[in-house]
Amino acid sequence: MGPNLLSYISVLTGQYHLSIRKVQSLLKSQFSTIFSTGAISEAQGRVSNMLTPLHQALHSAIKSSPIVHIDETSHHRNTLAQTQWLWLWLASGDDVVFQKIMSSRRQECAQYILGKKFTGIVITDQCASYNWIDNQKHQFCWAHIVRNLQKMADYSGKGLTAHIGQKLVLTCQGVFRTQHRYENNQLAAHQYQKRMRRLRQSFNLLLQKGMRTPCKRYVGRCKFILKHEPSLWVFLSSPDIPLTNNEAERCIRGS
Repeated sequence: MGPNLLSYISVLTGQYHLSIRKVQSLLKSQFSTIFSTGAISEAQGRVSNMLTPLHQALHSAIKSSPIVHIDETSHHRNTLAQTQWLWLWLASGDDVVFQKIMSSRRQECAQYILGKKFTGIVITDQCASYNWIDNQKHQFCWAHIVRNLQKMADYSGKGLTAHIGQKLVLTCQGVFRTQHRYENNQLAAHQYQKRMRRLRQSFNLLLQKGMRTPCKRYVGRCKFILKHEPSLWVFLSSPDIPLTNNEAERCIRGS
């Protein structure tokens, strides 16, 4: 196998997630070539070895990036039983994306990806794996916050729980609206900061009221958000910090 065929096999298995037998069948149909499954597997290993230095360089670049989006999702391999899931971790910086398949989604895995002494800003969902990151350096994804609070607003028991949830969702929408207006130069910096301070005060008051609602599930949700309240507003310290973790989610969706 030459470099072009090695690259093609790697794209089929890595980018398009074809199994070795499907790659074998496709090569036979396209090029009338017959390779054993062992030869195709060996080709993957050769390319993997060639890419190791690049993979390590990408990891180093992520650990020194000023802003990193990070996410993880379950990953299954055909060689493992259905109960043995792996996890695909993805970290995205300004101009690099680093991926690694790991055995769990524990805190130790997040520390490996970022480095225990990471000094930049990290944008994540609310997974407990990232709780070791300083609140002042850890931006929660507002899209996840809205989705969680929307469940509270849609609470089937209605009453105070749903009422507070609806107000919280409206406040979140106000945060997004203010951010978009500022990014479109429709608000001056001092107006932007003033409105965000008001929204922050309203949001915190509503969360405190949410802790007094009868539904324990959403009481716990409000308590959690209040506990990590500084992580909601890290984006106010720099216009380069986004409100959401959409960058990592878009990248991981195509992995």
